[in-house]
Amino acid sequence: MIFVTGNHALKFGGEIRRTDARVFFLPLTRGRLAYTGSTLQSFVNDTAATATFNSPLRGGDIVNYYKWYEYYGYFQDEWRIANNFTLTYGLRYEWPGDSFSYLKANNQRVLAANGNNPGFAYTPQPQTDKNNFMPRIGFNWNPRFSSKGVMGFLTGGDKLVLRGGYSRTYDANYINLNLNVASSFPFVVANDIPIATPNSFVTLQAAVANPNPVVTNPLTQTRTVVADDFRAPSTDQFSFEVQRELTTNTVFKTGYIHTRGRGLFQTVDGNPRQSCVYGTAAGQCNTTGFIPGTSTVAPIVVAPRVDPTRGIIRLRGNFAESDYHAWQNSLEKRLSQNFSAGLNYTFSRFIDSASETFNPSNAEVAVSQDSFNLDAEKSRSAFDRPHRLSGNVVYELPWFKSQQGAWGRLLGGFQVNSFFTFQSGTPFTVLNGSDPAGALSGISGLVGDAIRPNLISTVDLSGLTPREIRGLCGTPITGQPTNLQNGNRCPNLFRLLEPGERVGNSPRNLLRSEKLFLVDFGIIKNTRISENVRFQVRADMFNVLNKRNYGVPIDGRLSSANFLLDGGVAAGNRRIIVGARLVF
Repeated sequence: MIFVTGNHALKFGGEIRRTDARVFFLPLTRGRLAYTGSTLQSFVNDTAATATFNSPLRGGDIVNYYKWYEYYGYFQDEWRIANNFTLTYGLRYEWPGDSFSYLKANNQRVLAANGNNPGFAYTPQPQTDKNNFMPRIGFNWNPRFSSKGVMGFLTGGDKLVLRGGYSRTYDANYINLNLNVASSFPFVVANDIPIATPNSFVTLQAAVANPNPVVTNPLTQTRTVVADDFRAPSTDQFSFEVQRELTTNTVFKTGYIHTRGRGLFQTVDGNPRQSCVYGTAAGQCNTTGFIPGTSTVAPIVVAPRVDPTRGIIRLRGNFAESDYHAWQNSLEKRLSQNFSAGLNYTFSRFIDSASETFNPSNAEVAVSQDSFNLDAEKSRSAFDRPHRLSGNVVYELPWFKSQQGAWGRLLGGFQVNSFFTFQSGTPFTVLNGSDPAGALSGISGLVGDAIRPNLISTVDLSGLTPREIRGLCGTPITGQPTNLQNGNRCPNLFRLLEPGERVGNSPRNLLRSEKLFLVDFGIIKNTRISENVRFQVRADMFNVLNKRNYGVPIDGRLSSANFLLDGGVAAGNRRIIVGARLVF
């Protein structure tokens, strides 16, 4: 609703949204078999290395039914204080509802069917988020000066506009997190068949057809949960822009934007393993045969969990934060004389402590390598692109515009266009490839192994491409223990962790993939058949220069034979699409 009074334009609005989703998302309910070995013999013999299936607990559902309501409302006032100054301010409120209400109700049935054993309780249970108030304020000022003098030259008299503002927004939960919870205990129990069981396929089929999910110790079951204070992440954005009209159809803009994210979604180890206390007493890590700094090989040490009575817990909560700073510039030529164009350049910096709830790329794992020091993950984001230059051109060729006669129809109606993008590569992380202290033992099976190696080089690797870094990889540093050289694909730049060493000092997202270089080009021919009918033929050429744009390498593990190799990445190639259509 809009209400205008005097110099005020008031807007009010609201929305009620109902979500009703019927979802079947229970992976492995039909089972999973995995055969390993250098030959097909294990498959022929039907002796699987992995045979597992999931089954719903008694009282639970195979199909999930999510239903909740969301309520939104806002108020805004556009106040024209003067002919050349406008102030806009308002407030929005969001009540995202309780998307976890179905899981809470479902768990009550599971509890009742399992004797109200508290080990089967769905906990923690996130509460409804109710404090999502979003203020915003902005201004638009057109200072007017005489066209003479320095200020007249800078402003063009009345051709300069200043804009700025602040706003807060919230990003509500997405249902994928609910589905992850619903596909783990206490809603689903995983069943394993012993390794190398003869006739694995038949055995698995029989087990799936007659599941018997008897759980003797429910607290030790692997769970995926969300924190009890789970809420919508907040984003605060500050902006200031200067716009200057250069000619009648040409506008230049430059501005600064700061976006600050707090309480962002992040995956953490909800029951992490403690730091090792070396010794042989109960509860301490076994260090027999381990001498730090030598080549002596010791067994993998696995420390006890913070709560030894509980098992693996994959926890999703509001633990991460981000900051984005950008200087944005654009030059726009509006359509005139059959020609329009735009040029945009952004110089930015994007840092965060987690870029995704799930793994952002092949070489970045969502979970922190040190569960007791989440702040150590703060580094450049997986979405950081310091430099980005893009542009577009559309030009209608001026000859034979009226398309009179045969020659006019043949040579007239041509239009060419082009779009291009040049930007910095994607950041990614160097991974150790193993967890010698067992810091992520268990949770790594759900999210991956995030342990990083030690950086031992003083060379600034952050600005080098993977291929340039591979060229620097050479022989090991003199005196480095022999066991740390085995499998190390870049021993003079990184050092694999020693047995018992918990985490490495290599920063998250240390390296960056190759730059993106993309140019598209198109030709359109419009032939007028009658006043309201035309025939169009077009050829669109994507990546017209056939530049191979390699992204993140296929493997970031230092111990992998594919370390920093990008040849297996789908780098894109030139594509030409030709089409025709009749427009009437």
